[in-house]
Amino acid sequence: MMGLIRGRRSHHSLEMSEFHNHNFGLANRGACTQCQRQRPLLIPSKGRENTSPFFLGRFIAVAMGIRFIVVVTISSIIFMNSLFHQQSPISLNESYCGPCPKNWMCYKNNCYQFFNESKSWYQSQASCESQNSSLLKIYSKEDQDFFKLLKSYHWMGLVRISTNGSWQWEDGSLLSPNQLTIVEMQNGDCAVYGSNFKGYTENCSTPNTYICMQRVV
Repeated sequence: MMGLIRGRRSHHSLEMSEFHNHNFGLANRGACTQCQRQRPLLIPSKGRENTSPFFLGRFIAVAMGIRFIVVVTISSIIFMNSLFHQQSPISLNESYCGPCPKNWMCYKNNCYQFFNESKSWYQSQASCESQNSSLLKIYSKEDQDFFKLLKSYHWMGLVRISTNGSWQWEDGSLLSPNQLTIVEMQNGDCAVYGSNFKGYTENCSTPNTYICMQRVV
Protein backbone atom coordinates (compact mmCIF):
# COMPACT_ATOMS: atom_id res chain seq x y z
CA MET A 1 0.00 0.00 0.00
CA MET A 2 2.75 2.45 0.96
CA GLY A 3 4.66 1.52 -2.18
CA LEU A 4 1.63 2.31 -4.30
CA ILE A 5 1.26 5.70 -2.68
CA ARG A 6 4.97 6.49 -3.21
CA GLY A 7 4.65 5.39 -6.82
CA ARG A 8 1.68 7.71 -7.37
CA ARG A 9 3.50 10.61 -5.71
CA SER A 10 6.55 10.00 -7.84
CA HIS A 11 4.43 9.83 -10.95
CA HIS A 12 2.58 12.97 -9.89
CA SER A 13 5.89 14.77 -9.24
CA LEU A 14 7.17 13.70 -12.62
CA GLU A 15 4.02 15.01 -14.32
CA MET A 16 4.30 18.30 -12.46
CA SER A 17 7.95 18.62 -13.44
CA GLU A 18 7.14 17.97 -17.08
CA PHE A 19 4.25 20.42 -16.87
CA HIS A 20 6.55 23.14 -15.50
CA ASN A 21 9.19 22.35 -18.07
CA HIS A 22 6.58 22.57 -20.81
CA ASN A 23 5.30 25.90 -19.54
CA PHE A 24 8.86 27.20 -19.19
CA GLY A 25 9.57 26.19 -22.78
CA LEU A 26 6.43 27.94 -23.99
CA ALA A 27 7.34 31.02 -21.99
CA ASN A 28 10.81 31.04 -23.52
CA ARG A 29 9.42 30.62 -27.01
CA GLY A 30 6.94 33.39 -26.29
CA ALA A 31 9.69 35.62 -25.04
CA CYS A 32 11.83 34.85 -28.10
CA THR A 33 8.84 35.50 -30.34
CA GLN A 34 8.30 38.84 -28.61
CA CYS A 35 12.02 39.62 -29.03
CA GLN A 36 11.78 38.84 -32.71
CA ARG A 37 8.74 41.07 -33.03
CA GLN A 38 10.46 43.93 -31.22
CA ARG A 39 13.80 43.52 -32.98
CA PRO A 40 12.72 45.09 -36.31
CA LEU A 41 11.73 48.21 -34.37
CA LEU A 42 15.37 48.70 -33.38
CA ILE A 43 16.64 48.57 -36.96
CA PRO A 44 15.29 51.97 -38.08
CA SER A 45 16.73 53.53 -34.93
CA LYS A 46 20.15 52.12 -35.81
CA GLY A 47 19.69 53.33 -39.36
CA ARG A 48 19.02 56.86 -38.15
CA GLU A 49 22.06 56.74 -35.92
CA ASN A 50 24.18 55.59 -38.87
CA THR A 51 22.85 58.29 -41.21
CA SER A 52 23.30 61.17 -38.74
CA PRO A 53 27.08 61.48 -39.40
CA PHE A 54 26.37 61.45 -43.14
CA PHE A 55 23.95 64.36 -42.95
CA LEU A 56 26.27 66.18 -40.55
CA GLY A 57 29.20 65.75 -42.93
CA ARG A 58 27.08 66.88 -45.84
CA PHE A 59 25.98 69.97 -43.92
CA ILE A 60 29.60 70.83 -43.08
CA ALA A 61 30.64 70.37 -46.73
CA VAL A 62 27.85 72.69 -47.94
CA ALA A 63 28.75 75.30 -45.30
CA MET A 64 32.43 75.19 -46.30
CA GLY A 65 31.47 75.52 -49.96
CA ILE A 66 29.37 78.60 -49.24
CA ARG A 67 32.19 80.06 -47.17
CA PHE A 68 34.67 79.47 -50.00
CA ILE A 69 32.39 81.23 -52.49
CA VAL A 70 31.98 84.20 -50.13
CA VAL A 71 35.75 84.45 -49.58
CA VAL A 72 36.46 84.30 -53.33
CA THR A 73 33.80 86.95 -54.02
CA ILE A 74 35.16 89.32 -51.35
CA SER A 75 38.74 88.80 -52.56
CA SER A 76 37.69 89.57 -56.15
CA ILE A 77 35.94 92.77 -55.05
CA ILE A 78 38.98 93.90 -53.06
CA PHE A 79 41.29 93.13 -55.99
CA MET A 80 39.13 95.04 -58.50
CA ASN A 81 38.77 97.95 -56.08
CA SER A 82 42.53 98.19 -55.59
CA LEU A 83 43.06 97.91 -59.35
CA PHE A 84 40.86 100.90 -60.12
CA HIS A 85 42.11 102.99 -57.21
CA GLN A 86 45.81 102.62 -57.78
CA GLN A 87 47.53 105.84 -58.77
CA SER A 88 49.21 104.48 -61.87
CA PRO A 89 46.66 102.70 -64.11
CA ILE A 90 49.36 100.84 -66.03
CA SER A 91 52.49 99.17 -64.71
CA LEU A 92 55.55 101.32 -65.42
CA ASN A 93 58.01 98.48 -65.93
CA GLU A 94 55.84 96.44 -68.27
CA SER A 95 54.88 99.53 -70.30
CA TYR A 96 58.38 100.89 -70.81
CA CYS A 97 59.24 101.52 -74.46
CA GLY A 98 62.27 102.88 -76.23
CA PRO A 99 61.45 106.58 -76.77
CA CYS A 100 60.55 107.12 -73.10
CA PRO A 101 63.00 107.71 -70.22
CA LYS A 102 63.73 104.69 -68.07
CA ASN A 103 60.92 103.81 -65.65
CA TRP A 104 58.47 106.05 -67.46
CA MET A 105 55.23 104.73 -68.87
CA CYS A 106 54.69 104.72 -72.59
CA TYR A 107 51.12 104.76 -73.81
CA LYS A 108 50.09 105.50 -77.39
CA ASN A 109 53.27 107.43 -78.22
CA ASN A 110 53.18 109.51 -75.03
CA CYS A 111 55.44 109.16 -72.00
CA TYR A 112 54.09 109.60 -68.47
CA GLN A 113 55.51 109.59 -64.97
CA PHE A 114 53.39 109.63 -61.81
CA PHE A 115 55.09 111.36 -58.87
CA ASN A 116 53.84 110.58 -55.36
CA GLU A 117 55.58 113.54 -53.74
CA SER A 118 53.30 116.51 -52.99
CA LYS A 119 54.32 119.91 -54.29
CA SER A 120 52.73 123.19 -55.28
CA TRP A 121 51.76 123.72 -58.90
CA TYR A 122 54.88 125.82 -59.62
CA GLN A 123 57.20 123.33 -57.91
CA SER A 124 55.59 120.49 -59.87
CA GLN A 125 56.03 122.42 -63.11
CA ALA A 126 59.72 123.02 -62.32
CA SER A 127 60.21 119.31 -61.52
CA CYS A 128 58.78 118.28 -64.88
CA GLU A 129 60.87 120.86 -66.74
CA SER A 130 64.02 119.52 -65.10
CA GLN A 131 63.19 116.14 -66.68
CA ASN A 132 62.59 117.59 -70.14
CA SER A 133 58.82 117.26 -69.81
CA SER A 134 55.74 119.27 -68.85
CA LEU A 135 52.76 118.74 -66.59
CA LEU A 136 49.99 116.52 -67.90
CA LYS A 137 47.98 117.79 -70.83
CA ILE A 138 44.89 116.10 -72.24
CA TYR A 139 45.20 116.06 -76.01
CA SER A 140 42.66 113.41 -76.92
CA LYS A 141 40.19 111.35 -74.90
CA GLU A 142 40.72 108.47 -77.31
CA ASP A 143 44.53 108.48 -77.13
CA GLN A 144 44.57 109.03 -73.34
CA ASP A 145 41.55 106.93 -72.44
CA PHE A 146 43.27 105.19 -69.50
CA PHE A 147 43.09 108.46 -67.53
CA LYS A 148 39.35 108.01 -67.04
CA LEU A 149 40.20 105.28 -64.50
CA LEU A 150 42.42 107.54 -62.41
CA LYS A 151 40.98 108.27 -58.94
CA SER A 152 43.63 110.39 -57.19
CA TYR A 153 44.12 114.11 -57.74
CA HIS A 154 47.25 115.24 -59.60
CA TRP A 155 48.47 118.60 -60.83
CA MET A 156 48.23 119.06 -64.59
CA GLY A 157 49.52 121.82 -66.82
CA LEU A 158 46.38 123.95 -66.79
CA VAL A 159 46.10 127.49 -65.36
CA ARG A 160 43.47 130.21 -65.47
CA ILE A 161 44.26 133.51 -67.23
CA SER A 162 43.50 136.26 -64.75
CA THR A 163 42.63 138.84 -67.43
CA ASN A 164 39.70 137.00 -68.99
CA GLY A 165 39.17 133.92 -66.78
CA SER A 166 39.82 131.39 -69.57
CA TRP A 167 41.91 128.27 -69.05
CA GLN A 168 45.23 127.77 -70.81
CA TRP A 169 47.71 124.91 -71.11
CA GLU A 170 51.44 125.35 -70.47
CA ASP A 171 52.16 125.43 -74.19
CA GLY A 172 49.88 128.47 -74.58
CA SER A 173 46.92 126.66 -76.20
CA LEU A 174 43.47 127.30 -74.80
CA LEU A 175 41.37 124.58 -73.17
CA SER A 176 38.89 123.03 -75.58
CA PRO A 177 35.50 121.81 -74.28
CA ASN A 178 36.09 118.36 -75.83
CA GLN A 179 39.37 117.95 -73.92
CA LEU A 180 38.31 118.42 -70.34
CA THR A 181 35.47 119.62 -68.10
CA ILE A 182 36.43 122.08 -65.36
CA VAL A 183 34.59 121.77 -62.05
CA GLU A 184 34.79 124.78 -59.72
CA MET A 185 35.67 123.39 -56.28
CA GLN A 186 37.96 125.92 -54.54
CA ASN A 187 39.15 129.40 -55.26
CA GLY A 188 42.27 128.98 -57.33
CA ASP A 189 43.82 129.49 -60.72
CA CYS A 190 45.31 126.02 -61.13
CA ALA A 191 43.65 122.67 -61.80
CA VAL A 192 44.14 119.09 -60.66
CA TYR A 193 43.04 116.11 -62.71
CA GLY A 194 40.50 113.81 -61.04
CA SER A 195 38.88 111.18 -63.24
CA ASN A 196 36.59 110.80 -66.25
CA PHE A 197 38.32 113.76 -67.93
CA LYS A 198 37.38 116.27 -65.26
CA GLY A 199 39.60 118.97 -63.82
CA TYR A 200 39.01 120.58 -60.41
CA THR A 201 40.04 124.10 -59.48
CA GLU A 202 42.68 124.33 -56.76
CA ASN A 203 44.84 126.93 -55.08
CA CYS A 204 48.17 126.85 -56.88
CA SER A 205 50.13 126.80 -53.63
CA THR A 206 48.33 123.70 -52.26
CA PRO A 207 50.60 120.61 -52.23
CA ASN A 208 49.45 117.82 -54.57
CA THR A 209 50.99 114.93 -56.42
CA TYR A 210 51.61 115.52 -60.12
CA ILE A 211 52.01 113.86 -63.51
CA CYS A 212 54.77 114.71 -65.96
CA MET A 213 54.36 114.06 -69.66
CA GLN A 214 56.51 113.89 -72.79
CA ARG A 215 55.11 114.00 -76.29
CA VAL A 216 56.94 111.47 -78.47
CA VAL A 217 55.34 112.56 -81.75
